[in-house]
Amino acid sequence: MENSSKYGLDGTTFFVVEDHALTNLGIRQFLENEAGLVCKGFASTKTEAFDKLVELSIMGASGLPEILVLDLFLGEESGIDILREIRIHFPSIKTVVYSMYSNPGIVTLLLEIGAEGFVSKAGTEKELVKAIGAVKRGESYIQPSLFASLKTYQNVLDSLTKNERFILNKIIERKTVEQIAESLDVSESAVSSLLTRILSKTGCKTHEDLITQFG
Repeated sequence: MENSSKYGLDGTTFFVVEDHALTNLGIRQFLENEAGLVCKGFASTKTEAFDKLVELSIMGASGLPEILVLDLFLGEESGIDILREIRIHFPSIKTVVYSMYSNPGIVTLLLEIGAEGFVSKAGTEKELVKAIGAVKRGESYIQPSLFASLKTYQNVLDSLTKNERFILNKIIERKTVEQIAESLDVSESAVSSLLTRILSKTGCKTHEDLITQFG
């Protein structure tokens, strides 16, 4: 294991949002003990995360963590929703998503929403530290092994209309046809018609296939 001096991140502050207690603890211990970072706090739910971040913000910008390490799925909650709220309420915090879900659709969506980095949990701890270092320097970071699938997915997106892309993103977020129709203020049949076109263009057969392949 490399030591903190080689990482060059000593003193960088971070906050972990992860619903598995042992994984949450492991991330914190590794980043503190092996990479020299300083933990500002941790949470397992959206409400807990925001309550703690609001408390830290009372001390001003210096009280907030520089980096948020965010899991994508937190039980019944979505890290996507947390990321959107972070961008609005705590724009100074940079986010590295650390998830076992690394399909190209979900990664692309997270980057569009405002994540600065993405690392798969199938990767090494060193990959997470590299992402944090890049993000702290004002760069974006995507695990290199994901580049090929992201490029292929971009070709898929280029074949879709604006509304089709919106619907695909909502499907990737695990939204139902009913929920998508409500957000667009259109009928469910209109959404289903567009979904049929998306399936044709992507070569998928069902709603679930889209999630399996891209989300």
